Amino acid sequence: MDEQLNIPEFTDKDKKQTVFHNFTAQPEIVGKLLAIENGTFGLQYRILTNNGEVIVGTYGVLASKIIKQDEGKFIKIVCKGIAKSEKNKGRSYTNFEVFVK
Repeated sequence: MDEQLNIPEFTDKDKKQTVFHNFTAQPEIVGKLLAIENGTFGLQYRILTNNGEVIVGTYGVLASKIIKQDEGKFIKIVCKGIAKSEKNKGRSYTNFEVFVK
């Protein structure tokens, strides 16, 4: 421990881990939208569920459906699977339904 600042020793128990929601294992997430934040690759969504806080990663479709004014509201995100874009030469993307209350 640093005597001058009283900085404690850190161990693995003090480490924070980001938990990203896995839509393959669980295609639906329901909870309270705590925040929309910038992540490494785009917007991320912090959601408080009955099982704790979860992060939903960056998806272009979500950025067009979830807005800053939705923070603090209840949200349900349902992964509808892979879809083909009619506008972008058949490019594939992950599609979602979003409900906000």
